[in-house]
Amino acid sequence: MSVVGCFVAIVCALLHKRYAINYMVARIFSYIACRPCGVTFNIVGEEHLENTPAIVVCNHQSSMDMMVLGRVFPMRCVVMAKKELQYFPFLGIFMTLSNAIFIDRKNHKKAIESTTQAVADMKKHNSGIWIFPEGTRSRLDTADLLPFKKGAFHLAIQSGLPILPIVCAGYNHIYDSAKRSFPGGELEIRILEPIPTTGMTVDDVNDLMERTRAVMLTNLKEMDINSSAVSSKPSLPVDELKSAPALKHEAKSTAVEEEQGAGYDSVKKRKTVKA
Repeated sequence: MSVVGCFVAIVCALLHKRYAINYMVARIFSYIACRPCGVTFNIVGEEHLENTPAIVVCNHQSSMDMMVLGRVFPMRCVVMAKKELQYFPFLGIFMTLSNAIFIDRKNHKKAIESTTQAVADMKKHNSGIWIFPEGTRSRLDTADLLPFKKGAFHLAIQSGLPILPIVCAGYNHIYDSAKRSFPGGELEIRILEPIPTTGMTVDDVNDLMERTRAVMLTNLKEMDINSSAVSSKPSLPVDELKSAPALKHEAKSTAVEEEQGAGYDSVKKRKTVKA
């Protein structure tokens, strides 16, 4: 998939559409990966994706996230990633062309400089950032979240952009990691109401972080209770998915498992669509 992403990135860059790269690659990947597996989506609050740019925060479950979360990746949104990914073959080219923000997590001073530059770039190019606030993949079997880190909330307050929380239900029912098979089924993703940060200062970071984590967790637990939509189709082994070449490689997580979290009121509007 990195090769395809690299090709799309080069074409978009030549057309001066670099801020459309992530959106296009994420949507294409999600479509060609999920459709053969019988995965459909119940997207709640999709209208909130129009409230961009924003600091997008989402729960981070596994390397499968790119497959499902590509369905809701917003326009004009870049990712923040550890600088090591910049040197991966093809992936590094793709990320560089898509204006990814690389963070040196071992050098606090350079990390601060990168964050400051990110704020300036967001204001200049009217763009947002996607961040996983848990800082790493949770790999939890229960509906829960790891503690959040503060980076996303600092970014939101410094830039004055709202936080746009996205919560994805657990997807063990659509992917059996032990058998490496896809039973298929419906997956719910909630895009919660944006949380404004206008007028906030650095003193509000902790409160903003805890408040948004609490609401995201509430929504995650609600989805876990209500989740009963499991396809009755027989499991489809990964090896048989010849029509979905993108699944031969696990999606590499690029959005910095860095800092953030957010969530707000439960959204009102429900909409079921096929992948």
